[in-house]
Amino acid sequence: MAALDQRIHIVTLIIKKEKDIPLVRSKAKILAEICGFPKIKRVQIALSASELARFLLRHTRGGKAIFYIVCKFQSGAHGPSVSGMKISFQGKTSCVLEEDQEKKKESKKLSSRIHDSLKAVMDEVSFKNCTRQSPVEVSAIMWGGRESCDELQKKYEEIKKHLFSDLEESFLENLRAKHEEVLELLRTLSKKNAELDKANSELLELSQDMESLVHERTVVELALRIADKIRNPATVIGGLARRILKKIPKDEPERPKIEAIFKEAQKLEDIVKDFEGLAREQERFFTEMDLRALVEEILDAWQPHLEQKEMKLVTNISDMPLKIHADPRILKVAILHVLKNAVDASPHGANLEVEVKRINGRPVLSISDQGPGIPADIKEKLFKELVTTKPSGTGVGLIMVHHIMREHQGEIEIKSKPGLGTTVSLIFPERWKEKAD
Repeated sequence: MAALDQRIHIVTLIIKKEKDIPLVRSKAKILAEICGFPKIKRVQIALSASELARFLLRHTRGGKAIFYIVCKFQSGAHGPSVSGMKISFQGKTSCVLEEDQEKKKESKKLSSRIHDSLKAVMDEVSFKNCTRQSPVEVSAIMWGGRESCDELQKKYEEIKKHLFSDLEESFLENLRAKHEEVLELLRTLSKKNAELDKANSELLELSQDMESLVHERTVVELALRIADKIRNPATVIGGLARRILKKIPKDEPERPKIEAIFKEAQKLEDIVKDFEGLAREQERFFTEMDLRALVEEILDAWQPHLEQKEMKLVTNISDMPLKIHADPRILKVAILHVLKNAVDASPHGANLEVEVKRINGRPVLSISDQGPGIPADIKEKLFKELVTTKPSGTGVGLIMVHHIMREHQGEIEIKSKPGLGTTVSLIFPERWKEKAD
């Protein structure tokens, strides 16, 4: 179904019983006449509406018929417009799929016949077949109304009165149908809000993980610095004490003091080993994993935020496994930070490109935005100083990503030109087994 520049809802009719079918047919014919269609087209629209109403009543216990006036502009919003009429039918329930094979075949033949007959007379047809899970949905448009869109919009209230002049109940049915549409919209919004809440909860958890990781790394780095400062004096003191103890006799009065110095020096050496063990402890979180799986998991969690900005995700993910040796908890923080930067930088409705493939033997994740780009003077300082292009940014993020990639023996590469967007690539080392292969 082609995109429309304008769609004006006119009436929604409920189909519950046989006597509703003539009503649907007559209302379709009246609206087609108001739109200025010639007689032959009015008849075609009315018969199509009647046949669809009968189909819904028979196969989905009824449903609703929605009539619209549609417009499309030929050369922009202020150019000449073409008007038409759209009929949309939605089943009440999912299809009752008969156990009898003959009845199934009959139902399929009827669906096919209606689809073919609609395509023969209408300009555009969209037909969603009925299943056990979802009801049938059929929409058809006929273009070529003689009345302009502007004129039809001006006559909106008059059209409504004309359609309902012979049936007071139609007002109530229309209101009831609109009420159902509002409830369905609220259900959809509620579902979307639940998805966003879940995504925000995951982001909060990741933010807490990030703070925890920064704290861990600060502690480890501080411990290694202390250990480095203690190691040499402790080794020298312990070595000298050992040499003195070998030279003096056991009954020497000063010997207990030298032994005490030697024991304390050994304690200092043990403390150094404990500090160094903190760094080794981090290695146990590293495991072999597929980079593609981690990226797909992150993109699924981030999808609601892309939808908020109506951004389109364009992915190019390798069909072959991309094995890396990584700590998924830490690496997820780095990837999410790059992804968040790309989304924040991109304008509303832009494309976000994510590519995961092997380049020159190395697994590479590239994230490209359509933002304003990074000025050259700032780009040079990204991994050296706390610089940012965001009004409320701190500049810590990319330094942390750079640090995480170094821990994974990888690199981060940024390509950006003002006005042409930015591509951030996380490049991982080639595994020695793959090199051998």
